[in-house]
Amino acid sequence: MSRSESLQSTWWGQFRLENNQTVRWVIGPLKLAAKRLVSEWQIAFERTEMFDPETADWSFDPAAPDISSLNYQTMERHIFNQTNDALQIVPALPDRPLITRPLTSLYVPANGSSTIYVSSPLWLRIETGEPPIEVQDLPLFRPPDTWFGPSTMEGQLCYASRTFARLNLENVLPSPIRAITRVVINNQDDTKLLVEKLNLPVPYLALYESNDGRLWTPTVTMVPTRDAGMATIEVDTAPPKQALESKVLSTPRQRSEKSMV
Repeated sequence: MSRSESLQSTWWGQFRLENNQTVRWVIGPLKLAAKRLVSEWQIAFERTEMFDPETADWSFDPAAPDISSLNYQTMERHIFNQTNDALQIVPALPDRPLITRPLTSLYVPANGSSTIYVSSPLWLRIETGEPPIEVQDLPLFRPPDTWFGPSTMEGQLCYASRTFARLNLENVLPSPIRAITRVVINNQDDTKLLVEKLNLPVPYLALYESNDGRLWTPTVTMVPTRDAGMATIEVDTAPPKQALESKVLSTPRQRSEKSMV
């Protein structure tokens, strides 16, 4: 089933299942299936290692083969006294900061400001019941781990990514598996600034869907400090104006002050 043939306009939302019904999603590299029984939800998934994030697509099959016949790599059973027929699929941002490196050298002029667009991979939450109970929280594809900090003893575990650091939104293709962040870098120093990597605080960002199909986070503004490798970070409370009309898909995983370092 192709994206245009799917009955769903998005891979997320609320899905209602009859007893013993299996449904299946293919979202970029992730294959995901869910089956409802009287007292349990069965969840199965696996990922394809080789895929092109620039052309990633998705499909949904409401009449999939029984989940036991799919032979996916991971199979889980989630037990309830009685299952609710509604399953909620919620896109979310990663659960750790994302260290993204420009593919080519990137400089911001002395006392200048630059705006770039970077993207982050998406996670997927499965919820059921009222109030919602989380069944699973997993990445569509899992970025590699990396360490960010001044030493091996001080810092934090993050995810690693690479970015084209696009300057024009027209060059950023809409993607069902990535979210766009508008990053503003204000260089207040008298010398040009080499941007080697950005620590994007995605657990503190909300996720939005705009009416043109793009997924967005709020704008992140970074002002480098005199401490090497450090910057003051400010997060807007709404998506940028480039997001046009938008709605919230998921709230931040963590709460923070408006400014952080």
